Parts: sequence; C-alpha cells; structure tokens
Amino acid sequence: MRIVFAFWVSLVLLTAGVVGAAADPATESPSARFAQGVLASERGQVERAIEEFRTVVRLEPAHAEAHYNLGVLFGERGQWTDAMASLAKAAELRPKDADPHLAMGIVASQSGDDDRAIHEFIEAIKLQPDLTEAHFRLGVIYQNRKQDDLAVGQYRTTVKNDPQHLPARFALGFLADRKGDMEEAIRQFREITTIDPRSVEGYYNLGLAYGRKSMVGLADIPTPDITTDYNTLAMEAFQHTLSWNPNHSGARYNLAVAYLYQGRGDVKRAREHLEILSGLDPALAEKLINKIESVTQKGGGH
Repeated sequence: MRIVFAFWVSLVLLTAGVVGAAADPATESPSARFAQGVLASERGQVERAIEEFRTVVRLEPAHAEAHYNLGVLFGERGQWTDAMASLAKAAELRPKDADPHLAMGIVASQSGDDDRAIHEFIEAIKLQPDLTEAHFRLGVIYQNRKQDDLAVGQYRTTVKNDPQHLPARFALGFLADRKGDMEEAIRQFREITTIDPRSVEGYYNLGLAYGRKSMVGLADIPTPDITTDYNTLAMEAFQHTLSWNPNHSGARYNLAVAYLYQGRGDVKRAREHLEILSGLDPALAEKLINKIESVTQKGGGH
C-alpha cells in the first residue's frame, strides 16, 4: 500500500503586525499587499490570498516569499503545474533556502512524480541537513518503492533529529517487522508508547510484535525465548489497547488468541472476547472460533 501524507508547508509570515482592513489597492506597496495575502490565507480566503500574492509578484517580480506562498496555495489546491512554477521561481530567488525545494518535493510526490520528489528532497537536505520533514518524506517514497534499506536510513535520521517523530518510529517498527527483526520492532513500538502513553496503535503493534515472538497473533512465527514471557507481554499490550479503544477488533482478537496460547489454553477467557468480537468483526470472530475449536479438539483449554 502506498503511503500518502497530506500536502503541508507553512506560509511565510510577516514579522510586522498585519492590519485588519485593506487599504486602497492602487496606493499599496508590495509589502502591504503581501500582508493582506497572509491575512486572507489565515482567514481561509484562498482566492483572495492568491489574488494578493499575484499582485505582489506583478509589482515586485523578485519577491521570493510571494512566489513561495503562491506555490503553497496552488499545491494545496492540486494545481501542480502552477505550484511547481511558483516554487521554482522562489528557489531561484532564494538559492540558499531549503523550503522551496521541500515544497517542490511535496508537490511532486503528491502529483505522482516521485523521481522529481526525490531530487527536490535531496536538494533541500543539501541546503539544510537537519530538515526533518525532507528526510521523513524521502523515507516514505523509498518505503513505497520497497527500497527498505534506504527508507530505514532516512527514518533513522528523522528520529535522530526529532526523537518524538512518531510516524517515523511507526515506519521503523513496520519495516523491522517485515524484515523479521522483532527486537527492533518491539523497541520502536515501546518507544512510541513511552512518548505517547495513549497511542492505541502503538500498543496494538507492540502487542503484535510481542506476539510474533511467542507464536501469538496474526502471523505465527515461533521464536523461542526462555527468559522472556512474550505471550504475557503481548496480552498486556492488547489490554492497554482495549483500555483506550474497547472496540478495537484486532486487539480483542489477538488478546483472545493470546489466552489460547497461555499455558494449556484459557478457552473461557477467549470465548468472552469472542462474544464481543462477533458484534465488531464477524470475519475475525469466525477465525477465532476456528482457533478455539482447534485448541479444544487437541484436548487443551479449560
């Protein structure tokens, strides 16, 4: 599945105060019209903002910030060609500024031109090596292309620059899981739940990672470990998930399966979750019924 993130970059804001009412357009300076464009954009008046920024670049063709803001607004509206033209002009006028290249990378990615997006993100990083958003979005493109090693490198740089960047940590956890490196997956998902103790998906994926270490969950991959009870850790993670979202069908299913793998198999507790799961996800409920029957037919369960 292709990972897509919404178009987002910041408009350039004036350091001076922005007045609340427009003066006579015929007598306004480019800076005043620029201020009106920023104000209109903040108020959600996109058409008015575009009109103001267009007036600015007509009056002052070398006004880099106005070109940049036009590019951002065109990008938010899906006017890719106009966006790239405005942002390219901003980059030409501000050759040492990484933001226009970041914005062009986002526009290119959103319009489906990943090769151009990669080029622009790399250019942005050359100008500003710690530009977290460029590293992260570059990682997303590599991940979508299944170039996992390149993606991991960008995501690691992202969390190095911003340790609390949860999307990058999720991505690192998913990629580690796909590679079979469950220790790294567990580390990333645990870090997510430390940063955000209410992260439902953080706890859920942590539970899945623990489960995969003890043959529990949607993928039964046995990895014996006599020093750690990963099954219990998985159950605790799924219980955390359900404490924040009782209707999380995946967590409820996997918690029930964990009960079946606990000791001789706690069929009673599994059936309690089956009753709730039936109203949430009939397909998963049917899958759980089959697992319960498998345990009971083998003479296990209590």
